[in-house]
Amino acid sequence: MSVKSALWHALPTPIQRRLDDRLAKFNDWKEPRPFWGGVLLMLAGLIIGWVPIQFATELAVIGGAFTVIGLVFAVMVFLTGAFVLARPGMSTIFGVLGIALSILSLVGALGGLFVGMLIGIAGGNLCIAWQNPNPEATTTTSSSTPSANEDVQFSWQGDQ
Repeated sequence: MSVKSALWHALPTPIQRRLDDRLAKFNDWKEPRPFWGGVLLMLAGLIIGWVPIQFATELAVIGGAFTVIGLVFAVMVFLTGAFVLARPGMSTIFGVLGIALSILSLVGALGGLFVGMLIGIAGGNLCIAWQNPNPEATTTTSSSTPSANEDVQFSWQGDQ
């Protein structure tokens, strides 16, 4: 018996059921999204931001405009990953932006010593290559489009 299964069977049954339910909910949330692409973009943002933060104390004495630029690129790469997870229908746009910002992070953060840049490029490529597993849920029919007399309200939540 492996250590994982031994620990799993040591848990009381109600806790096992609760963990199974939470894992099932997470998998239901994760399935219609480019999950690994978004996670890699967010990780790349953290790695890219690490380099300017490490050099910020040394460059603060002589002035470090590149430090600020590197942090801005790091935040923007991180946000593209978060936006991909929030709006999976726009994963291609955010994937392209994530790749471009990862490459541009060479200017202020050395691309996170090139590691963050490469992870950002891989995450952006996963976002671009992602296909919606349920495309009929996102398509709208002509009967569901509002007429000119109806009020249309913008929703950040989407059609969920």
